[in-house]
Amino acid sequence: MRRRAFLRAGATAAAASSLFPWLSTVSAQPTRVPRLILFWTPHGTVWNRFRPTSGVTNSMILAPLARHESKLNVIDGMRIWDAYDHRVPHTYDMPAMWSGTPIDTDATDYRRDDHGVTFGWNLGKSVDQEIADRLAVTNPFRTLELGVGCGGAHPATRMIYTGPGMPRHPLDEPGRAYDQVFMGFEDPEPDLSELRRRSVLDTVIADLQGVRGRLGTRDRLRLDAHTQSLREIEMSLGTDPVMCTVHDRPMGTGLDLTIDQQSQLLATSIACERTRIASMQVRIADNDGSLYEWAGISSGGHHMTSHDQSMVAQDNLAALYTWYAERFAYLLDLLDAIPDGDGVSVLDNSFVVWGSEIGVGWNHDVSNVPFVVAGGAAGRMSGGRYMDVRGMNLQHNRILVDCMRAMGIDDAPTYGTTDNGSGGVPTLLT
Repeated sequence: MRRRAFLRAGATAAAASSLFPWLSTVSAQPTRVPRLILFWTPHGTVWNRFRPTSGVTNSMILAPLARHESKLNVIDGMRIWDAYDHRVPHTYDMPAMWSGTPIDTDATDYRRDDHGVTFGWNLGKSVDQEIADRLAVTNPFRTLELGVGCGGAHPATRMIYTGPGMPRHPLDEPGRAYDQVFMGFEDPEPDLSELRRRSVLDTVIADLQGVRGRLGTRDRLRLDAHTQSLREIEMSLGTDPVMCTVHDRPMGTGLDLTIDQQSQLLATSIACERTRIASMQVRIADNDGSLYEWAGISSGGHHMTSHDQSMVAQDNLAALYTWYAERFAYLLDLLDAIPDGDGVSVLDNSFVVWGSEIGVGWNHDVSNVPFVVAGGAAGRMSGGRYMDVRGMNLQHNRILVDCMRAMGIDDAPTYGTTDNGSGGVPTLLT
């Protein structure tokens, strides 16, 4: 009776295999789709509150990111090319941020800086646009630009370029962004065929487990091996289909609420496959007069405070940059909560870069600009690392190369025109 019960259960699995041939032909590892997200905040950091004393996030500013430490890389020592003697890096380096190319200083009919040098828009294409072109992205939005208080059209307020002199203007109000991205959008239907396949497997495995207790040791081992093979097939089908849920149009005001609403829109846009390449710009790079009274910045604004060396000002800036880290952590929370097949999340399949246009505000230092890279790059990046590359003289173009590589483009050893070296950040990606 025990052997007949075992054979009957085995016959059930065999019958399922013959009726559903996909059981034996399904791929063991479903394709992982990488995403790219660029996140920017202004005016650098306070290094003695940013640099971890141990581990990866053991500092005041990085502490809010501790829950994502295993999927985080903190890079210390990247520089942004500067040919203008630190005169106006807020303005000149914002356009170079994601393009690795300089601003146009031969423009004769545009703007003039405080030193009498004329300047115009950027001279290159930002890396997100190049990736979208190279991959021939077919999502409704080949790239999505979101922001908060991004100001008028000026080189110090635009970081994404489709080409030389061609800036893209971010959607910096959540309601307007919602209308453009989701108005008239209908949630996709779940993949019912995959649900049926998983249902059959669940039934077969349940039948096998039902007779296990009546088998001898040898037969039980054989049954366990057979069940494991079926379980591997089940896992290869990925997780249950993710229902894309678009919430109500965002309402309300306030800087903190607006940033989080934009993060929600960004994450939902990816979950609903509206885009796979997105950017988030928080405020502007020059003459940002925003007040943050809860951080002690009650007059003058962020930009003016960033030029103040006093201990009080630096404490206030550190409080503000910690708040930026909290907002970045919230975006990572959202991405990590979206299942993306085979037991991984959208964050696991993303390459998320947080950077700034400058390293230190008060002296316009661009020799060390803070970068935090999160996610798993669809299996090509491990986390939990503080990467000290000081002394290696690495231009930030190396991170742009890694953006290309993270998205599956491996034939671009350089990106932009401001780096004489090549390759990505050593060991950042496999």
